[in-house]
Amino acid sequence: MQIDKKEIKPITDVLGLAVLDSQRLEYSIGFLMLISRKDFDFTNKKQDEEIDEYMLNLSKKTLGNLIKQLKELTEVNDEFIDKLEEALDARNYLIHRFLNHQGEKLLTKDGRIEVLNLVKQKRKILYECYFFLDPFIQIMMKIRGFPLEYFTKEISEKYEREQ
Repeated sequence: MQIDKKEIKPITDVLGLAVLDSQRLEYSIGFLMLISRKDFDFTNKKQDEEIDEYMLNLSKKTLGNLIKQLKELTEVNDEFIDKLEEALDARNYLIHRFLNHQGEKLLTKDGRIEVLNLVKQKRKILYECYFFLDPFIQIMMKIRGFPLEYFTKEISEKYEREQ
């Protein structure tokens, strides 16, 4: 099967964005898990290395494993889990099953249009789930007593130190 890369570029562009959205979602879940843990004191500079290690460990986990660990760490309602699992299904489809299910459609113009719409639909699920998490993160930050400006300042300072 010979596929013209130029003809599928619109599809691969959206696929690439979907992968980035999936990674942002994974990071957000990891961050939500981090701020849900009561054993971390974010104002204690001595814990910075431990916190970095925790996030590095989470960055090695799959989206499915992150969702599973989040459910074990904190109580979340069914709507929350349903949204995360819908995103997981979309991500897994694009990463693991997309080419097997859609490969032949890449050979025709009509097929490519259909595939592009499917990829956009799956990406939209990932994108919306990322923004779905934000209010929960904001609430957890308030519960933990950390204003958003605190983390923004910390991240900026850390980034500047690494430059």
